[in-house]
Amino acid sequence: MQVTGGKFKGKKLANCKSKSIRPAMGLVRKSIFDTLKNLVNGANVLDLFAGTGIVGIEAISRGAKSLVVVDSNPLSVKLMRKNLSICNIEATVIRAKLPAVLNSKTLKAYKFDLIFIDPPYGQSNLIENILEQLINNSILSKNGLIFIESEAKSDFTIPEQLEIYKEKLFGTTKLTILKK
Repeated sequence: MQVTGGKFKGKKLANCKSKSIRPAMGLVRKSIFDTLKNLVNGANVLDLFAGTGIVGIEAISRGAKSLVVVDSNPLSVKLMRKNLSICNIEATVIRAKLPAVLNSKTLKAYKFDLIFIDPPYGQSNLIENILEQLINNSILSKNGLIFIESEAKSDFTIPEQLEIYKEKLFGTTKLTILKK
C-alpha cells in the first residue's frame, strides 16, 4: 500500500492481513482526490473508520491542514499511528465507537471541511446514524463535503440538509459525495 499523490507520493505504508481492516483502494483514493483538486488545500479532515489511515494521509499529502482519524479497532489504531509516523504526520488519533464519538467535546470543537466515512460493508444503518450526528452536532463546515465509501448495492437515507454532489461506481464499491 502506498500514497498515490502529493508530497508523500509513492511512500510505502504498513498494511496488515487482517480481514477486519479494508484499506480504500488506490483507484477510489485517486478518484476522491481528483474530484477535490485544490479543495483539499488547508482543509480540516475527519476520517471515520480510518483503518490504516491511508485516506487521511493522502489528504495531508495533498495539503490538508489538520487530520483527525477515528477507529474502534485497536489493531487499526496501532497501524494508523505507525503509518502517520512513517510520514512524520501529526494527527489526532481517536479509538472510539461510532457514531457515539461524534457527540464528544473533542469532535464538536471542530468544523471539518472534508469528512470520509468508510464503515464495514453491509452496515448502511451506521452511515445513516453518522450523517444524522454530523448534522445535529454541526461538525461539517458550511462548504464541507462528505465522502462515503460503501458497497455498490448499499442503500442509505440522506438527511434533508444534505444532497448528493456526485456518485461513482468502482466494481462492487460505490463512492457517494454529499454537500450541504
